[in-house]
Amino acid sequence: MLLLLLLLLLLLLLLLLLLLLLLLLLLLLLLLLLLLLLLLLLLLLLLLLLLPLPLLLPPPPPPPPPPPRLLLLLLLLLLPLLLLLLPLLLLLLLLLLLLLLLLLLLLLLLLLLLLLLLLLLLLLLLLLLLLLLLLLLLLLLLLLLLLLLLLLLLLLLLLLLLLLLLLLLQLLLLLLLLLLLLLLLLLLLLLLLLLLLLLLLLLHPTTTTTIIHSDKKRIHTMAATTTYSPYRGACMFYKQPLFLWDFNHNCSCLSLTHIFRSPVMK
Repeated sequence: MLLLLLLLLLLLLLLLLLLLLLLLLLLLLLLLLLLLLLLLLLLLLLLLLLLPLPLLLPPPPPPPPPPPRLLLLLLLLLLPLLLLLLPLLLLLLLLLLLLLLLLLLLLLLLLLLLLLLLLLLLLLLLLLLLLLLLLLLLLLLLLLLLLLLLLLLLLLLLLLLLLLLLLLLQLLLLLLLLLLLLLLLLLLLLLLLLLLLLLLLLLHPTTTTTIIHSDKKRIHTMAATTTYSPYRGACMFYKQPLFLWDFNHNCSCLSLTHIFRSPVMK
């Protein structure tokens, strides 16, 4: 675009130079015509001045009398010349007027060309400005689209991270649940083992059984006065229904009135 504009400007400048040269040539022609007219006028004036000179000068010595027909012939010749010069002068004046009109027309044409050039330049500038504005708008739109894409990508990444975190949390929760279930199972197994041990302890039979009648009072006083018993597995508190045993299952007692069983007392 810029190159085209420069070429157009150069062409217009060349045209203007050519027109100026033509104008100068026309002016030179006009000057030449004016000079010719002036010369002709001067010649006419000289002729007009020279014609009465013989009358104003003193008469020369009388020559032989010329025939009067020569003067008449000269006058007759000069009159048509004058008559011819007058229309020539009129023609020259008309030509000058025509040349002036042509010059005016050329000037008007030059002005029109200049105006057209200015209009073209303005239009080109407007087009360039519009193109620049469009380019700027396109760049802005592209930037906005890129920003939107980046935001969307960031949002997607954040969502993916959140999903991963949620999945990790779910996995952790599942692991915790599994651990809790394992703990519960272990506790249940321990309870079952304890119950089995209790059942085994309850169902396990004692070694020997002796019924005590004569030593009731001694056992009674011993249990009331002391906090320990020489008998393995005896009741430690007074009048308290209690069921005690050691880990070898040697003694068991419900109360002082009930049967006291021990492998030590025989």
